[in-house]
Amino acid sequence: MKCSNESTGGSLAVYRTVLDGQGPPPHRHTHEDETILALAGTVAADCGDDTFTGGPGSTLFLPRGLTHTFRSVGGPATFLFIVTPGHLDEFFRAQESVASRDELIDLVGRFF
Repeated sequence: MKCSNESTGGSLAVYRTVLDGQGPPPHRHTHEDETILALAGTVAADCGDDTFTGGPGSTLFLPRGLTHTFRSVGGPATFLFIVTPGHLDEFFRAQESVASRDELIDLVGRFF
């Protein structure tokens, strides 16, 4: 975590994330927007009916209210993941200990 919900008074949270071919299942937020800033590798995001792909320096915006998912493409990808407002810290902390896709789906169900 680069910048927590607590340190910004709830305005945003910033996480450094590395994915290698995986990502969350499709989901939707009612209160949070997500922004992905690609640092290395390639990130793809499905948002609503659209698919976006970006390499280093690209920004992908996933607005609240639209079903979305994201993943790395062609190998590992490193990116900054920005959530506004920043009220998902507990979810991301819990996600670090998830060992299987079924556990991830259960976790998503508890938070969203």
